[in-house]
Amino acid sequence: MIKTGIFGGAFNPVHNGHVNLAKEAIEQLKLRRLLIIPTFESPHKATKLLPFETRAEMCRLAFESISDKCEVTVSDIERQMGGVSYTINTIRELSKRLPGEQLFLLIGGDMLFSFREWYKYENILKESKVCAVARGGDSFTDMLEFAAEMGRVKVLPTNIVDVSSTEIREKLAAGADISQLVPQKVAEYIAKNDLYRGLEVE
Repeated sequence: MIKTGIFGGAFNPVHNGHVNLAKEAIEQLKLRRLLIIPTFESPHKATKLLPFETRAEMCRLAFESISDKCEVTVSDIERQMGGVSYTINTIRELSKRLPGEQLFLLIGGDMLFSFREWYKYENILKESKVCAVARGGDSFTDMLEFAAEMGRVKVLPTNIVDVSSTEIREKLAAGADISQLVPQKVAEYIAKNDLYRGLEVE
């Protein structure tokens, strides 16, 4: 059975932490396919998002050639579906399109602790394998205990890359250097297109 990872998010912007999470998941879960899924319309984030295609292009630049063991694709499935991007709906659509494949939903450790607030989270647990990857500030032990309480969640140990999209937007607003926080091609794309200038940082 093909193991397929699902890694969704606003990617506003994509950064080295996202790339590290993807690499760790590919290696530890032995994924054959990884779908990077930029959110079309997020139910959670009040932050103003850049246009979908802009964020998708940054993802293409960030995730290209990250593994020779796994097919990595930036998917526009949530734009195709339209409306608010609820994870359970995306999983169900992918199950239809990829029959017989085992779906692994990848989330950061910060998302794990709020997972019970997700729309139909119990259905997500039943219809995919949820894998939480530690990020900066997450206690691996706390994650294991929380996952054990909730059940059906696998916690992956990882080499933490402590960075957030909010931090990057704040640095860009202040005119600070972000070259150590995002892949080089993403930094160049942001600079070339003068992204995030004038946007209110939240």
